[in-house]
This record gives sequence, structure tokens and C-alpha cells, in this order.
Amino acid sequence: MVTWLAVATVVRVIVWTVVSSTDASCPADCDCLVYHSLFVNANVYTVNCSSRGLLGSPEAVPLNTQSLLMSGNRFVDLLNKIPFLPRLLELDLSNNLIKQLGRGSIFQNVTELRFLDLSFNKFRTLFNKVFRGIHKLETLFITNGHLKFIDEHVFDDMNKLKRLNLKGNAIHSMPAEWFYDMINLEVLELDHNEIFYLNSGTFAAVNNLRYLSLSHNRIRGINENAFAGLRNLRSLLLDHNHIGEVPSVALQPMKQLKIIHLDTNPIGQLSTGDFVQVPVEEISLSNTSTLHLIDHGAFWNLHNLEKVYLYNNPLLEYIDPHAFINVPKLKVLKLHRNNLSALSFEIVSRRPAVQLTLHSNPLLCDCNIRWIRKTLARGNDSSILFLDSDKLRCSQPQNLRPFSIETLDLTNIPPQCEPFVIGPLNETVDAKIGESHTFDCRAFGIPSPKMYWILPSGAVINASRDNFQAQKKHPGTLTLYHLKPKNSGVYQCIAENNVGVALKSITLQIENIDIGLFPQRVSSTFVTVVWNGTARNNFPEYDILYKIDNQGGEEYKTVTVSYVYRSYTINNLEPDTSYKFCIAVKDEEEGDYLQLSCTHVQTRDASFIMQGIYTTSNVAVAVVLGIIAGMLLTVCLVSVAARKYRQRHYETPEKSLISNMAHAPPENLNSPLMSRVGS
Repeated sequence: MVTWLAVATVVRVIVWTVVSSTDASCPADCDCLVYHSLFVNANVYTVNCSSRGLLGSPEAVPLNTQSLLMSGNRFVDLLNKIPFLPRLLELDLSNNLIKQLGRGSIFQNVTELRFLDLSFNKFRTLFNKVFRGIHKLETLFITNGHLKFIDEHVFDDMNKLKRLNLKGNAIHSMPAEWFYDMINLEVLELDHNEIFYLNSGTFAAVNNLRYLSLSHNRIRGINENAFAGLRNLRSLLLDHNHIGEVPSVALQPMKQLKIIHLDTNPIGQLSTGDFVQVPVEEISLSNTSTLHLIDHGAFWNLHNLEKVYLYNNPLLEYIDPHAFINVPKLKVLKLHRNNLSALSFEIVSRRPAVQLTLHSNPLLCDCNIRWIRKTLARGNDSSILFLDSDKLRCSQPQNLRPFSIETLDLTNIPPQCEPFVIGPLNETVDAKIGESHTFDCRAFGIPSPKMYWILPSGAVINASRDNFQAQKKHPGTLTLYHLKPKNSGVYQCIAENNVGVALKSITLQIENIDIGLFPQRVSSTFVTVVWNGTARNNFPEYDILYKIDNQGGEEYKTVTVSYVYRSYTINNLEPDTSYKFCIAVKDEEEGDYLQLSCTHVQTRDASFIMQGIYTTSNVAVAVVLGIIAGMLLTVCLVSVAARKYRQRHYETPEKSLISNMAHAPPENLNSPLMSRVGS
């Protein structure tokens, strides 16, 4: 499948002769020819106008043109730039300067189009209906551009589309709506984008998809139903992401999956059942800087698995002898350039034929290397073939370094040897209160060593003895839950067989979490405490403990507060008294409290209460006096305003009489004295 994709890139092989450039039907700035197109699988009449410095389509493009190549020009937009070409099947507009595609009508003149290349352009958005009119499109390339946002229904009605290549852009997410009409999509390439999460049901509509590339993104999470509907998928590429663990559940719906690549992801270990009951033929998990352990049954019930690539993982130092369970067809196992000191014969035994690489590992030349030396001695008669066997060299012990394993005398290699514990024999680990921590300890040896742990208390934890806090789910693995200061100490991993004993010591140091308790407000009878720090949300709830200081026999009083709180006020305290306040979490196992941060506070004396009352009384008196003064001032202002209002509208009688006389006509004046004159 990968080989087919490599061939199906934008390559045009010319198999027919070039039409004369003097042909009157060929545009002046172009060449015309006939060639066999890989994308439409036919011989097509082509007008090649690539790299001519054009700002738009040339004039008089023949109506019978089936392929129009305009790559490497200076198109800024496509509005009215594509001529009416009713027979056009291919259109190449890559490597231009196109900044926008608009919202439709651009491709109305080329409704028979089957192949469209818009790669290496500058537009950032695809709006709905931009591809209206080209619903027969089968291949769409928009690679290595600036594409950031694609509307949900851009690809509506594109039910003929078989290949969509959007790699090399800045796409952040994939809405399921993109794929609703892509019922015939077979190849989807979204590598080299910025996708960070795969949602549930994203690919549910593309049941015919066979190849999905999501490599070189920023994927951190994969929903358990992310690949639902991909029942015909053959190849899944998830390499070069930020995936921290194998998406085991998400892989289950893909019943035709043949290839899965998870290279260069921060996967720390492969645990039991990580790859289980999927029909894969090839798994690749190489070039990781974090993978250090492959556990029992990591590859389980993989009936079709033939090739496993686990090379160039500099921290990978242990592969469990039973890492492959019910994997009958394994043919290729590449383990070179890891940190393996030994490899169990059981991994490759009872298989018809296996090609194996193991060179460039720090191999320990003791009894663990004996089966390798015997295999090399058999040559072609062995079912196990070491590739680059001349590069197999001893790294340990020092006196055999750097002898070639092929040159070792088999009689000098013992059939049994004491256990060899991988990794440093003494190390120190820092952890914080409340966290969980897992110790991993592994050892090689013949016979296979038994593993157990000795706790700092002297208790022995083995396969038959666990407890609530210390649980060992796998030989050599010890997990501690809900760490407390008392868990600090030296933990010893013991590997033992009938030849000898090997020991590894791990010193665990428990640090306090980042949370601090401080007094914010102190009175005679109450104290308000606040807490801060990066660990405020580490626990669902906290307890505030308090008691009178220096009274060892007195029990703490407690108040439970949610993690969302940041402060709390403790009331009913004694005046002029020293108190100890602590923020703590309840230790259910011990029935006690684990104190995280404490502070000492001296409450105020009794007079502080009266000062508060006096202060309050003075303030109250001042407020009342202020209100009264304000009311008096208001009354005065209202009175003055009212007086002025009356003076303006109700003048004196004298002024009123004079005013009336000034406006009255003489005949209306009827004085009694004047009426008597002349009578």
C-alpha cells in the first residue's frame, strides 16, 4: 500500500508525442501534448502552461482540453480565471500565490473535473460551497500550504472522492461532518499538521477508507471510539506524535488493519495486552526516547503478525521472555540499536523461521548469550537468522569487550548463571505526598530468576503477598499508592535462582506537596486562614486542623473544606491565645490526618473587641451626623429655590397695576372724577 502511494504522487509520465507548438489551437504561452494520466488512468490532451509567470489563464484554451497545468505561476485569486472547459479532467494550480478561494462559482466551468491540485498556495480557509460544481472529483491535493480552517460542510456532495491529501498545513481538528458524503474515500493524508486529539466517531462515515496517515501531528489523546467505522482500513500511521500509550481499545474496530506505525511517540512501556487480537501484519515502534520495557503478553493473540520493528530505542533494556503470546507467524524482529543486555531464547523459539537483528546492543556475554552463539554456529541450518551477525559484540563483562560473539568458544560459555539485574543497582527516586509510584525491576538469568521485594519495614512482598498500599501486579513491579512520609526508605528488589542472588536498591524520598497555609485576618475570637500553591487541587477535599498551641494532649478540632475553597474562617476562639492551624488530608488506612502545612497564630486580646465596638460606634455617630447635616442643607436649598420661584411668578400688586395700565387703551379708563366733569 505504501509503495502504491509513493507512485501515485504528482508525477506525470509522457507516453505520447508532443503536439507541434505551432498548432494554431495551442495557446501562445503553453505547450500542448498528449500523455497518460495516472490519476484519471487515460490518455489526455494536455495544455501545459506551468512556470510561465501568468497572472491568469491563457486566452483561447481549446475546448477539448482534458488536462490544464498552470503550476508555478503568479495567480493571486481564481475569480474568473478558469475558462469554460467542458471536457477538463485535470487541473493543476499548485505553486501559485492564491490567497483566497472565495465561497463558490470558481469551478463552475469545469464540472467534469476528476483531479485538482491546489498545493503550495497561500489561502488559509476553505469556506462552504467552494467546490460547488465539481462533484465528480476523485482526487484533491491541498498540501504544503497555509490552510488552517475548513468549514464543516466544505466536502458536501463529494461522494466520488477517493483520495484527499491535506498534509503539510496547520489544521488543528477534524470535524466528523467533513466525511459525511465521502462514502468512497480510500486514502486520507493529514500528516504534518497540528491535530492534537482524535474525537469519537470522526471517521464513522468513511467505511471504505484503506489508508490513513496522521503522522507528524501533535496528537496526545485518542478517544476509544475514534476509529469506529474503519472496518476496511489497512494502514494506520500515527508516528511522530505525542501519544503516551498504545490506543489498545481504539484499535479493536479495525478488522482489516495490516500496518500500524507508532514510531517516535513518548510511549514508556508496552504492557500486557497493549496489542491484542487485531489482525495486523506489521507493527513499528522505533526511534522512541522513552520506551524502556516490554512486558509479558504485550503482543497477544496476533495471528497474522509477521513483522515487528523495535529498533533505535536507546532506553529499551528489557523484553519479557513471554512478550509474544500466540503470535505464530512472526518472521521479522528488528531489535538493533537498543539498550538490551540479553534476549531470551523463548521469544524466537518454536517459530518456523525468524529474521532477527540484535547488533549495537550492550550484550552481556554470559550464559544468556549461549543460545545466540549456538545459533550462529548452525548457520543456515537454524530457523533463526541473525542479520548483520558480524556486528554482534560483547559489551559485558569488561574482559570480553569488544569480542565478536561469532568468535567465542562455546565450551567456555556456561549453561547456567546467576541473575543479572538490568539498570543501575542503586538509585534514588523523588516523589510527593499523595502520589503513586511504580518501581520496575527486571533480571535475566538461567534458570529464570524469581523476583520479590523487601520494603523499608522489612516486610517481603512477592507474588503471594500484597497489601492495600503496596501491590505487585507483575514479577519485578511494585506500585505504592497514596504516598506518605513514612514510605520513605530503601526498597530492595531481589532476583534469585539456584545459582545465585542479585539485588537492586532504590531509595525513595517523599517530599511535601506545594501547598502553604497562612493567617489572613486575626481577631480576638476568630482567625481567617488562606492556602495557596500548585497542589491545591491534588485532593478532592482538605481538613483544617486547629488547637491551642503547646498542649500536646489536646486533640485537634477539624473542619472539612472542598478543594475549590481558598480560605476559611475559624470562629469561637479564645482571646490572647496561641493556636496551631494545619491543612491536612485524611489517611483512611491509618485513621489519622496527614499534615501538609501548618502555621501558628496568636489571637488578639479581649480589649481588641471593645476597640472594634468603639471604632464601630464612632463611625456610626459620624455617619448619622453626616446624614442629618445633609438633610438640613437640602431643606435650606429647597426653601431658597421656592422663594425665588414665587418672586418670579407672583410679583407685587403695584407692579401688576402699572403693568396693566401701560397696556390698557384710554377709552377703557373710567374714573369717577372724570365722569362728573361736564355733567
